[in-house]
Amino acid sequence: METLNQMLQRNLALVPERPFLIDGDRRITYAEFGALTARMAGALQKAGVQPGARVALYLPSTPMMAAAFWACQRLGAIPAPLSAMFRAAEVSDILTRGGIRALICDQSSAATAMQIAARLPDLLTFCLGGAVKGALDFDALIAAAPETFTDHRQDFNDTSALFFSSGTTGKPKAIDQTHFATASSLRDMSVAHGARFGAETYLCAVPLFTNFGLTVTLNLCLYTGGTLVLHERWDTERVLSDIAHHRATYFGGTPTMYVYMVGAFDADRHDLSSLRVCTTGGAPVPQPIIQKFEALSGARVSQVYGATETCGQCVIEPISGPRRAGAAGLPVGSSRITIVDEAGQPVPRGEVGEVVIGGDCVNRGYADNPEATAESFGPDGWLSGDLGFLDEEGFLFIVDRKKDVIITGGHNIYPLEVESVLYRQKGVSICAVVPAPDEVKGEIPVAIVVQDTDAELSADLLEAHCRAQLAAYKVPRRFEFIDTMPIEAAKIRKRDLVEALRAGPAALNAFRNN
Repeated sequence: METLNQMLQRNLALVPERPFLIDGDRRITYAEFGALTARMAGALQKAGVQPGARVALYLPSTPMMAAAFWACQRLGAIPAPLSAMFRAAEVSDILTRGGIRALICDQSSAATAMQIAARLPDLLTFCLGGAVKGALDFDALIAAAPETFTDHRQDFNDTSALFFSSGTTGKPKAIDQTHFATASSLRDMSVAHGARFGAETYLCAVPLFTNFGLTVTLNLCLYTGGTLVLHERWDTERVLSDIAHHRATYFGGTPTMYVYMVGAFDADRHDLSSLRVCTTGGAPVPQPIIQKFEALSGARVSQVYGATETCGQCVIEPISGPRRAGAAGLPVGSSRITIVDEAGQPVPRGEVGEVVIGGDCVNRGYADNPEATAESFGPDGWLSGDLGFLDEEGFLFIVDRKKDVIITGGHNIYPLEVESVLYRQKGVSICAVVPAPDEVKGEIPVAIVVQDTDAELSADLLEAHCRAQLAAYKVPRRFEFIDTMPIEAAKIRKRDLVEALRAGPAALNAFRNN
């Protein structure tokens, strides 16, 4: 097994002239990527970033995001990808509580980054794409740095990346991925997918600042010596065209992406026959969509299950052989699944309980947060918060989410975080953010609001309030006003609201004074 640095050095020796990244008309070979990351690592080091320092990557899904991540690996710094959609309040909270030493932004995020940096004088801020007042010109530093760099010697117990996830408390937790856990996940996924070294072409249309985009797609591609066709944002027509143009063999996407592709597919213009491995997860995919996509491509769409805490896909539906309708798949590699009851004791096959994931891919916990680590990690692995069961053949079925998380289009939305923003608006007496079914996204966030007696709130006002403080995907798609919130034992009965939304908008009248 290899550390991440060793994976890159191996490919620089074995496939230096193979394209690693394709971004539109731009192609970057492994050799060119090696030179770029060497320059970036040298520039960071000269500016004062040392091994072990945490470096926030506040960048969109471009080749420079990939290079920044790998430059940190070579330097021995710890990359901390941040969503390019995060607003100033979200980024500022992570930077101040996460022990971040440096931040890399580009022109798209510079205004927000510099607004934050002005309040954090010790933060080293690097900007790509042009000089910005108050930030170091990263392009100039890179251009002045040599194309060779002596990589920092890494240990398998060293942190390879920090991914910040809000969790059920709404406060970001730094998920501490190690080189050992990351390498183990890449090993297990590549075997489960039957990856062929130096022969796969991956198409990545999920954001690189997520574990799905960065570890599961970008780093898996590098691990297998493949080529990555990179899309900064989703464009259905471009994705369909690029699959054919680049003869992509691997596509991993959210359920919503498959809905879009099936709906837009035109046999006269599109060709999916090159696809060999397709995966999806994060939310249930309508079976008719899967069946149609498989008919169009000839490739099986495998359900997968995993989390940032497991570095990648730890349960995968086999790419060949028997299937189980509705199953998330089988544990892969060293991964093991245990289903436990409320007391933490294993339950019999077929019985529903909390899913606990063990194995080499499980990270060591949450950085700087021993309490949260103790709550979620135990001797058997990570307590996922998901409810499921194992059948007699060992297939995992997920039946519900114990954690109050809304998944829309593959994005995790944590209701408490959105509710906290709503409560900052004068006139909001009590609120709840709950999921409503959606044919395309799977589910969407809906805000249910009880307003103060004298308040004059509107959906437009609350939407604007949320958009100013939250990433776009977190903003509720609907705002419903009711007079009485269902409460029991001092807690909102969110299940009642969810059931009402599923029954139709009129069902909320039960909570209104007519």
